[in-house]
Amino acid sequence: MSGSALKAFDLLFHLSHSGSSSLAKLSRDTGWDKATALRYLTAMEKRGVVERREGEWTLGLALVELASRVPVTENVASRAKPILNELARGTGETANLSAYAGNDCMYVAKADGGHSLRLRSSPGDRLPLYCTAAGKCILSRLPVVIRTQYIAEAKLNPIAPRTITDPVRLTEEIELTIKRGWAIDDEELESGLVCYGMPLDLPRFGFNGAVSVSGPSGRMRQIQDEILAAIHWAIDALMADLGSSPEDEDTPLFGPARGGFKSTDWHRPGSEVYE
Repeated sequence: MSGSALKAFDLLFHLSHSGSSSLAKLSRDTGWDKATALRYLTAMEKRGVVERREGEWTLGLALVELASRVPVTENVASRAKPILNELARGTGETANLSAYAGNDCMYVAKADGGHSLRLRSSPGDRLPLYCTAAGKCILSRLPVVIRTQYIAEAKLNPIAPRTITDPVRLTEEIELTIKRGWAIDDEELESGLVCYGMPLDLPRFGFNGAVSVSGPSGRMRQIQDEILAAIHWAIDALMADLGSSPEDEDTPLFGPARGGFKSTDWHRPGSEVYE
């Protein structure tokens, strides 16, 4: 590896430990002169590997996209597939596992529920964050500074007639997602299709994403609570399998396809907060 590449990695690892740093502090901590450090930082900034915020340098979102390509994502997807299959059977709709990838959400696993009208997506497909349930879930988990920057800079193109294109309204939608713990794509990606999702964070795998279920708008709205209960079961099952060591949690015994869960199993009556 060339000396230049090694220096670039040195800067990246330094930022990963410090979180963020001014040019002066970087120069002082690394022993580099400011001109050299700035030259490397500026080159990496053009690729989105580092970013400049309020006078300080920090790691960039492009690293998330690179991380999404490593085998760990494939490992999560393969282990999640049986749970997604159960979720799809129980709801009769399409179940998806999505991961945060740059300024998009990327589908990494999918299970079809059998109905003819379903989301036309395949593993590897990337969709915008602002108009998908999975994307809104991911946005709800980002640090406020990064989320605000995304909403301010993203081109909120009207993909469908109901797509949210107003930054203020999108901000309110994400705040609502944070409050209630789930998101909805209300025909914002495709007319006639509704999707519900919940965030999924797996710190052991460095995985940030969401589990979602999509289907025809009329049917989905009628069984909203049942769909949300089923997704909640899937999140619990994935967390038990992937989020902690086996001795820490017990894997749920009854999945939605076995009739084991109803909306009342996890929704506190009279509350908007799903937990």
